[in-house]
Amino acid sequence: MTTTNLNATPAIHWEKIKVLIVDDQRSASTLLKSLLTPLGIKHIDLADTYDEAVRACRKTHYNVLITDYHLNQALNGSELICLLRSKRLLSSACGIMMISGDHSTEVILSTLSVQPDCFLSKPITNTTLKQKLTQTLKDSEIRQPVYQALEVQQTKRAIELCKKQLTQFGHNQKLSDLLLDLLVEEQAWQQLQPILMFLTAKHPSHKVAVVEAKVMAHEGHLGQAIQHLEALIEHAPLCIEAFDLLVQYQQFNHRPFDALVTAKRAFQLTPSASHRALIVAQQAADLNQPDELLNAGRVLANHLPIIDISWIVRFAEFNAIFEQLYFSPRTNQSRRQLRQELKGIQLRAFSRLLPAQQPFLTTYGHIVRARFYLSENKPLKAKRRALIGLSYYFEKITKLPSVILIELLPILINLGEVLLISEVHQTLSLRDQFDGHSLQRIDALRSNTESANSIKKLALQLSEAKALIVNHPQQAIRLYDQILIRYPYSSDANLGYLDAYSRQGSVPEPQDQALPQDQEQPLDQQQTRPYSRLRRQAISVMPLPADYEAWRSRIFDQLDNTPTQQFNEPPANNPCLLSIELCPNTETALNADVSNVARPEVIELAPVNHTQ
Repeated sequence: MTTTNLNATPAIHWEKIKVLIVDDQRSASTLLKSLLTPLGIKHIDLADTYDEAVRACRKTHYNVLITDYHLNQALNGSELICLLRSKRLLSSACGIMMISGDHSTEVILSTLSVQPDCFLSKPITNTTLKQKLTQTLKDSEIRQPVYQALEVQQTKRAIELCKKQLTQFGHNQKLSDLLLDLLVEEQAWQQLQPILMFLTAKHPSHKVAVVEAKVMAHEGHLGQAIQHLEALIEHAPLCIEAFDLLVQYQQFNHRPFDALVTAKRAFQLTPSASHRALIVAQQAADLNQPDELLNAGRVLANHLPIIDISWIVRFAEFNAIFEQLYFSPRTNQSRRQLRQELKGIQLRAFSRLLPAQQPFLTTYGHIVRARFYLSENKPLKAKRRALIGLSYYFEKITKLPSVILIELLPILINLGEVLLISEVHQTLSLRDQFDGHSLQRIDALRSNTESANSIKKLALQLSEAKALIVNHPQQAIRLYDQILIRYPYSSDANLGYLDAYSRQGSVPEPQDQALPQDQEQPLDQQQTRPYSRLRRQAISVMPLPADYEAWRSRIFDQLDNTPTQQFNEPPANNPCLLSIELCPNTETALNADVSNVARPEVIELAPVNHTQ
């Protein structure tokens, strides 16, 4: 890895270079274009918004992207780069240049997190621009073979190409850092040692020091690795990678309080880094420190990564951590306070989101509230809350992100909502990419074989009972009675029961007295009564899908108005009911972007009193 030919750098053909400048101030981008034109660059495009940048990158493969950090929009420059990379709109050879007049720690660290080729401070001179642009183009050309190998998952070839390029063109900081990361990823410790020694002696850097700590930990010297990282942070207090690694090692070394302190320091340096908010939240939950968890949630809500659907994944991950704390032993008053704080966090997040994303959070807020009601043994309220949240998407469930559907599925299973379970399953079965949080939820569902078998049995019994409603209503009633013992709040079972009952002739008045709003009497305790108010209430106080809404209206008309009329047929069985699986076959990766959904007319975040 010695320098053999520093003059062998690739030549630059300026007339072939294509540049995209992104800045919300057209005067600034026009000035920058005027500085580039004398270099001989003929293809220079300007974009005022991130949408324009996305459209431009769909049409043209640029050699260089120059973006301002503060775009005065929903996204900053770092988030724009992440968005373009996630959509594969930037080639591996595209150089990245960030520009800003803001030299704050947050801006610098946020910029470094996306690994640009350079950071230019305003105002920019001709000389500086040409120098940085030239170096960016050369570095990009040198790295291109390595990134091409990585794009086809040829890690070992990428390692060899790193060594080759460094030998041929001399030291390149970004390429050296990439080589170290690849060797650690492959656990190629024997290859790593001589390279690490060479870089320590010739080109010491923060990355080298971090990798030295990883080697120490690998060799079993965890305490030494922690001391090494603590010394590095003392010397380089902005080395955010050292903070992240130190948190892990302090956890492994059973030092949770130290890990929380370190995680908070890293998070304070980079408040827009959502994964660090989750690290702090998890540490706080483990140590039963609600104030720290809630503060992390507030900052997360203010900096949700709204560039794609991952924002809702981050929010779901935070809620999972929140529920860990919420369901730990604590007083009812403490839980009420936590719920109120969570609602405030949801409202913060809601204001951060784009209009097309806000309905997703509304739906998710209802799902979270439904889980709380189930934990309080209030299944009727839980069902109503879940169906209110889902009601906007009854006819377009496919528009919902996978993480919301998977969070909803256990509630539907608990309540026996077979029709919706089937529709959710159908939707998920067509998707082959899921985020890590959703995969964990799916694994938990798969492991619960008792629930899976129970839902399959329920679907079969419902199909059998519905087939008896018209010609054998009394037999249908008996079968529905058996079903309702296990699933007393199932919409399908309660609708079918009342439909069959209404076909027997005259209907007596309901025998139950109305219960106070906050009390729920289990429906399975009403089995000896032929027609109960609670059984009707299980389907009358909440939205239902269109077919079931029409079925309910016909049944109530039959019960209340014209019991001797010519009855309509109940809805046909859903063809997928008898083949329900609780979750689809899954692979890793992030779910596709489905955020282009129209905003409903009314947005409401999990209100306490919701009226239809």
